[in-house]
Amino acid sequence: MGVDLERDLKQYGMCSGHEPDSAEFSTLGGWISTRASGMKKNTYGNIEDIVCNVNYITPAGTYSKNALWPRISNGPDINNIVMGSEGNFGLITEAVIKVKPLPEVRIFDSIIFPDFELGIQFMHAVSKFNRYPTSCRLVDNS
Repeated sequence: MGVDLERDLKQYGMCSGHEPDSAEFSTLGGWISTRASGMKKNTYGNIEDIVCNVNYITPAGTYSKNALWPRISNGPDINNIVMGSEGNFGLITEAVIKVKPLPEVRIFDSIIFPDFELGIQFMHAVSKFNRYPTSCRLVDNS
């Protein structure tokens, strides 16, 4: 499960940084097979950015890339077929992912805008900076 993965990595001062809304109910294999995006993708990337290798069991046999680095320059990368396949071709049994050090500082905050249009303007202004929050959402509760 995603929360178990992050808990175990935290013991080593590391994190995957991938945090989909379903993290407490989903698995790393599920993230890969659904090509999941996480709330912290601005800093850590989406699942396809952190997966280096998968072991994939199909009715015809087992697949695993020989090279653990994320990109090879010859032929198609089967990882791109596995990601987002939603189990249609087989099952993911193992994965190698990139991990990163835990952030030194974590700040959580909220801003309430008087109207949605001002919130859109704020999000547009944030997108113009070279540095931006790991996660930033605009929600209309009306």
